[in-house]
Amino acid sequence: MESLSSRIVVVAVFVTIATGLICQFPHCETVKCQAINNCTGSVRERGGGYCGCCPACFTTLGQNEDCEWADPYVAVIQPVTALCDTGLYCELNSSTCQPVVGFG
Repeated sequence: MESLSSRIVVVAVFVTIATGLICQFPHCETVKCQAINNCTGSVRERGGGYCGCCPACFTTLGQNEDCEWADPYVAVIQPVTALCDTGLYCELNSSTCQPVVGFG
């Protein structure tokens, strides 16, 4: 009987390989992006749409705010909608935005 952790590893490997095959360079040159309208957060040049090629609207999170760490390969399937502000990163254990050591 297979364990749950081995199934998770198999799925993660499959997603990584599939993403690598689908999102090959220069894939963004052929993607047609939709305009961003009524964004209440900040618009980033890349990060939305197919393989992260299109502009996207993100909520900017401050220090100690809850965040969701996203593997870049998984983000293709489930895009991130909130990012830690400049100088902060999403700390994996606490899932909160924390200062980058030595930034600035």
